[in-house]
Amino acid sequence: MALNESEVAQIQRAGDHFKKVLNETFDVLPRSARTIAGLARWSGVNKSTCQRLVQAFTKTQSGLDVIVTLPGIHGLHQLYDSFLERLSNPQNLERFQQMTGQYEDLILKFATSQSDLKRQLEKYQNQTSGSLQSYSRVMRKNAYETNRELTGESVDLYLSLVFTRVNPRNNAFIDEFIIANKTGVELAHSARPFVQNFGGNLAELTVSHPLILSSAAEHRVDDSKSQEFLLSEYSTPGIEQTYAGVANLKNALVYDQTLPPINGGRFNITTAHFDARTQPNPLMDDYKVVCQSLMQRSPAKKIALVTFMERELGQQARVQGGCYPSSIKVHEKLHQPEDLWCERFSESPEIQLINPDDPMLNSKLNVDFADELLANGFAMLGANPKDYMGYMMCVDYPVWLTSHRFYFVL
Repeated sequence: MALNESEVAQIQRAGDHFKKVLNETFDVLPRSARTIAGLARWSGVNKSTCQRLVQAFTKTQSGLDVIVTLPGIHGLHQLYDSFLERLSNPQNLERFQQMTGQYEDLILKFATSQSDLKRQLEKYQNQTSGSLQSYSRVMRKNAYETNRELTGESVDLYLSLVFTRVNPRNNAFIDEFIIANKTGVELAHSARPFVQNFGGNLAELTVSHPLILSSAAEHRVDDSKSQEFLLSEYSTPGIEQTYAGVANLKNALVYDQTLPPINGGRFNITTAHFDARTQPNPLMDDYKVVCQSLMQRSPAKKIALVTFMERELGQQARVQGGCYPSSIKVHEKLHQPEDLWCERFSESPEIQLINPDDPMLNSKLNVDFADELLANGFAMLGANPKDYMGYMMCVDYPVWLTSHRFYFVL
């Protein structure tokens, strides 16, 4: 019998949980045993089995990916026995043993074998992916229309460009530079004022008024301090006159759209925040996660989170993305993405690779300014796009007040 939507959701949640267990397991293995060849040498288990375990942890984007990538039950038992023999604290492996049993139960419940379960999942995805995506988009669009009417708020496009680099003055820290564009903002007179939050690993804002830049490409950020900007060339003329200060939590800029010259009309706005030494360099620190996020405060037609990570960081990173409730603090320390498996929504967006030197964002987002804005971002940093790696998540009609996030685990 073919799998139904409820059964697939159950299997995916199990896979999400298994990935958290794999994260805990690899944490207790010797560092030299965390690659395919290294695990095979250290454990004595055949390389094919080790490859599937390592890839289930490092190469999967969803719980379903984990389920179809894991080694078979016999291989998992072999790995457990080897770990038990070689590790000084075998009690740390209790959850790995439980996972093996749960995986076996899952296979017996929904299929005749692991390969049969994999075939069923692939068949389900092939038959339903297009129709499910289309149905989901229709439902999200309907929700957008309803929320827009209820709140008196809407935005055509949320675009967030995020740059992460090693601080040039002190390589023990990394910097974060965020350019936040909102296009087609419509806020009724009765709606809340416009608030620009900056997600990620933020300290408090350090100035009370953003520096207004009429030509962003000619400005260089000061890498010794944090600072905010209003990019007027990518904003509605006169928007700076509606600036109303810094929000109480010190992590957002407020603009009152009821003031002239906006007077409650439709507008565009582009702000930026440079956070010097936003967190310790994960290549040198025990905390190995860099998180970047985009949360839509108002109902939106489209969001795009585009992130660029300096190669010396990006080449060491495992990239994950997902959609989460906005109530979770993305900068909360000591959390791996696997720790939040029970919070992530099952419908997570595709992660697209972006060439920083030829991004083609204009065509991807159907706008005429994104490529130029990106080039100006690199110019403000004094950075060469060739030294960065790029990723993007793009969603039509995202669920209101959710947070789309990238996690880079180094």
